[in-house]
Amino acid sequence: MEKSLGKYLYCIIKKPKSFGIEFCGVGGGVLHLINSGELAAVVSDSSITDYPITRENTMAHQRAIEEVMRAHSSVLPVSFCTVAENRAVVEKKLLELKQSELLDALQSVEGKVELNLKAIWLDMPAVFQKVVVENPELARLKKEFAGSRLGMDSTIKIGKLVEDGIRTRRDNIREDILSLLEDIVVDHKETPRLGEQMIFNLAVLIPQNKQKVFDQTVRDLDEKYKEENVYFKYIGPTPPFNFVKVHISFA
Repeated sequence: MEKSLGKYLYCIIKKPKSFGIEFCGVGGGVLHLINSGELAAVVSDSSITDYPITRENTMAHQRAIEEVMRAHSSVLPVSFCTVAENRAVVEKKLLELKQSELLDALQSVEGKVELNLKAIWLDMPAVFQKVVVENPELARLKKEFAGSRLGMDSTIKIGKLVEDGIRTRRDNIREDILSLLEDIVVDHKETPRLGEQMIFNLAVLIPQNKQKVFDQTVRDLDEKYKEENVYFKYIGPTPPFNFVKVHISFA
């Protein structure tokens, strides 16, 4: 017996005059719309199943949303592997029941895009050296124990002082960057740092028409932090995954 087909959800948009996207999503289903009132859900036909969290599946999900964003601007991303039983469930339990909430959420991201901004130290030994030089207690301990073997207590104490110094340096750089971007960034969220060399990993929400200003500001940061050996890069624009969450329950 064939498995019954459900509707795999990607995102919510304002109902367009035409869709015009030919793209296959998770499981190979072609993207299409389910409309209700002022809203439309972007879906594909899908088995009612839990898709494994593989790179292929997650990238298909993300690329589908990005395709829609390029064509229709503001989108509300739906979590990976959200599958409704049928069209009627999407219409009644999502688009109709939550229409006001979804329209408000769309309004909050209209004309805005998400970018991911990272700052990375390129030379950690140089950073450690700066921390030691700028911390009188560390400088004293370094001089005191020069050429001798450290005991456990001294090793722990020095390690803690270095860790605190690195953390303070990270915090100061992050706050300085956020201050420089204050007139551009509408909202920001911390995302996990990847490794000791990463100073911060920020998701930022900016007006779509300020992307060039943001780009130039980031380029200027490379020069400003040249002596710190900091490398800045950003990825995007992407759908606002970190700033809107569509909570869906079909129960």
